[in-house]
Amino acid sequence: MQDSHAQADRTAADRATAVVTEEWCRTLDVTDPSPDDDFFAEGGNSLLIASLIDRVERRLGILFPVEVAFIDGRLGALTEACAERLVTAEGTTA
Repeated sequence: MQDSHAQADRTAADRATAVVTEEWCRTLDVTDPSPDDDFFAEGGNSLLIASLIDRVERRLGILFPVEVAFIDGRLGALTEACAERLVTAEGTTA
């Protein structure tokens, strides 16, 4: 049973990572982002982050962890926080 939970967690985390990364690229018009890239250092602003948040929330069905975007705006931090929210929303454990 634990294996199925672990698989579900990985699947949710992978999906969250893919969606956040796709929307990041779309928003910032980049093609090969690094997990260490910072949204605002890459040219993002408050209007662009609002757009990114809206699209990620709609695609994943979660509340985007807005505080992470402003405290630690790195792609890796955003994907990790969204993955945790998605895993929780889907009823699995991290």
